[in-house]
Amino acid sequence: MVALLAAAQSWFTKMPASVLFWSAYVLRRPLGATLGDTLTKLYAEGGPHLTRITSSFTIEAIIVVGIIMMSRSIRPHSDPFTPA
Repeated sequence: MVALLAAAQSWFTKMPASVLFWSAYVLRRPLGATLGDTLTKLYAEGGPHLTRITSSFTIEAIIVVGIIMMSRSIRPHSDPFTPA
């Protein structure tokens, strides 16, 4: 969700890259904590009951896949550091 919000801001506004980075960073922290809590929730409570290490690796894998997908969608001729 945070990635979608940051991507939409990047595509539809002329916000500086540093503002987009920090807004995504600040929003990501509580969402990451919530995802970690959800992944470690017990089966009886409706969660997958992963260990802390397994949930950390799962979140890391999601982040890596997201970065790879976003890097492949960037057009070669676009320069995110050049003001529009």
